[in-house]
Amino acid sequence: MAALLTGCAATKQEVAQNLGSRFIGQNVDRLVAEFGPPVSTFRMNSGETAYNWQLSSITNINTSDGTGTAKTNFCKVNVIASPTGIVNRLTTEDASGTGGILGAVGVDLRGSVCAQHLGMPRQM
Repeated sequence: MAALLTGCAATKQEVAQNLGSRFIGQNVDRLVAEFGPPVSTFRMNSGETAYNWQLSSITNINTSDGTGTAKTNFCKVNVIASPTGIVNRLTTEDASGTGGILGAVGVDLRGSVCAQHLGMPRQM
């Protein structure tokens, strides 16, 4: 099974762990330098700021016999930073398309959209 997964993109959990280890405790400016400006920011009552990046969005359209369906898969990175700009929390939202190709153990063989966008291979 390990050989089958070689080269596949990382899972959603692996992406969140990787980004968290790289950016938690760092200034939010590091995320801006890597991903560009966030699509939204929100100053919370606590003085912290919430940031949101949408890194990629892929729409797949399937048609057959005059009908069709469209599904948009996306990758979002959400960050909470202290009043001084230090990242306290980082989460990802990743719609990798439920019902995708699943392996025998229920692993999404395509990996996450975030992992594909960031070039993160699956950890073995």
